[in-house]
Amino acid sequence: MTGKSPPGIARFDSAAAMVQAAAFFLNGREFDSPSQSPVLDRMMPLVNWLPKTPREWVYSVGMTEAVSKRQVGNIDVEGISRWITGLFPVRPFPAAFIGSSNGALVHVAAALGVPWLPQTFMCPVRHLGVDPDDPRQGFEAGKPIVEALLKSQPDLSIHHMQDPNQDRLMLKTMSYYRLKFRRLPDIYRSFLKHTLPEGATLYVDNCTLKWPVTRTSPRSVFQFGAVGGATVEEYFQGGERVRAYFERYGVNRTRWEPPEPNDEAPEAEWGFEPSLLDDIRVLADEMRWRVVQISFEDPEAFSFLTAAIYRDWYRDQGVDPRRLVVDSFILMDPHRTIALRALPFWLIFNVEPSAQTLRRFLDQEPPFDEIDLMLFSHGTEGIGVASIDQWRELVSRGGKGRFLGVDEDLYPRDFATLIRYHQDLTRIGPVEGMPSPLAPDRFEALATLYGPQFGITVEELACPKEPAFSST
Repeated sequence: MTGKSPPGIARFDSAAAMVQAAAFFLNGREFDSPSQSPVLDRMMPLVNWLPKTPREWVYSVGMTEAVSKRQVGNIDVEGISRWITGLFPVRPFPAAFIGSSNGALVHVAAALGVPWLPQTFMCPVRHLGVDPDDPRQGFEAGKPIVEALLKSQPDLSIHHMQDPNQDRLMLKTMSYYRLKFRRLPDIYRSFLKHTLPEGATLYVDNCTLKWPVTRTSPRSVFQFGAVGGATVEEYFQGGERVRAYFERYGVNRTRWEPPEPNDEAPEAEWGFEPSLLDDIRVLADEMRWRVVQISFEDPEAFSFLTAAIYRDWYRDQGVDPRRLVVDSFILMDPHRTIALRALPFWLIFNVEPSAQTLRRFLDQEPPFDEIDLMLFSHGTEGIGVASIDQWRELVSRGGKGRFLGVDEDLYPRDFATLIRYHQDLTRIGPVEGMPSPLAPDRFEALATLYGPQFGITVEELACPKEPAFSST
C-alpha cells in the first residue's frame, strides 16, 4: 500500500476514506483511522479538551488538506489515480466495482473480496475571506479556480460546492471542488487489466441522485447545498429552520441567496457521471469482461440491500447474525465488522434523515442482541442535525446498545471520535476469522432478489462475445 496521498485529494472526504477502507480489507488490515496520520490522530483527543471556539478553529485549520490557488492548475490527477490503485494488492480478482462513493457498497466489495475504484474525489482549495453564508460571493470567488481546472483537466467534470449548513467550519479556510472522471484514467485502466481476468465482472455503481445547479460550462457546475439535514427547498427558499439557524450563529440573514439554478446535475458527492460508461464498455469489450450496472437514487438505500445480502451470506456459513454495527459517513471498518459477524448499516451523516433511515431499518428487523453505533462529528449545529438523545433512543433498541467512540457531552463537536471509534470497536467481541468470500453470482442473485424493494436495479450492460468460428 502506498503512503501519503498526493496534493489535490482530501483524505477526510467520502471517496478517499472509503477507498482506503476497501483496500485495507483486501490487505487483511483493519481500517483504524481515516487520516492515517499518527500525528493528527494523537492531536484529536487533545483538541477535545479545548473550549468550543478554539476547538472549532483547530479542527478547521488542521483538517483542510487544501492546495493553494497557484497549485490548482497543476493538480496531478494521474498521481491521485496511482495513489488510489496503489492502495490495493495486485492479484487476480473475479470482479471490481467502479463509480459512486457509497459506504454500504464498500462492505459489499469486502464481502466479495474485490476492489472499488471511485469516480469522484474532492479537491479542497485554500480560500480565506469568503462568507460561508454568501453563496454568490463564493460562486464568483471560485470562477478562476474552476477555469484553471477546466483548462488543465479535460477529462474531468468540476462541481464547485458550497454547503454552509454542514461544512461551515471548513468553508472558513477553503472551498470545495468535487471532481468526477468522465474518461477512464490510464492508471485505472492498467490496474483493471492487471487484476481482472477474462470473464470477470466490472460492476458500475450508479447513484442517479441529482441536485439543482448553476451550470457554468459543459463540464462545470456550482452546487449550493448538499445531501444532509436540510432540504433542497430550505437551501433555495429558506424557512423557519433556516431563520433559527442564522439566529443560532448570530448572522443577520433570514435565508441564503444562491445563484439561480438553471440545470440539474449528478449530486457532487454521491452522484454518478454517466459519460464514464463509454470507456468502461470499450475496455470491457476489449478484455472480454461482463459489465453490470447497479442503479439507485438514495445512497442509503444501498445500506438496506447490504444488510440483506450480509444476512444471507452469513447464513450460508451457518451463522445467524445478531449484532448490528452502524457506520457514520467515513467512520467504518469492514474487516472488524465481518470478524464480528455483524450486519453493517451505513448512514450518510449524523442528521435526522439518517436517523430516520436507521429507525425504518430497525422497525422492519427482529430485535438485535447488540447494536454498536458510530457518530461522525462535523462541528456544527446545522439544520437537521440529530440530537444525541435521538441517537441514544435508537442505539437502546438493541439488547445491548453502545456508542463507539462518542463523547455524548461534546457531540457534534466531538472531534476525537475520528480515532476513538475504532479503539472502541476493537474492544468488543468475540471475533472470528475471515469467511470465504461471497461469490459474484451469489451477490448478483441476492441483489436482484432484494434490490427492487429498496429502489435498486441490477442490469447487465455487456457480456463477452463468443469467439467467431473459423476453420482452416
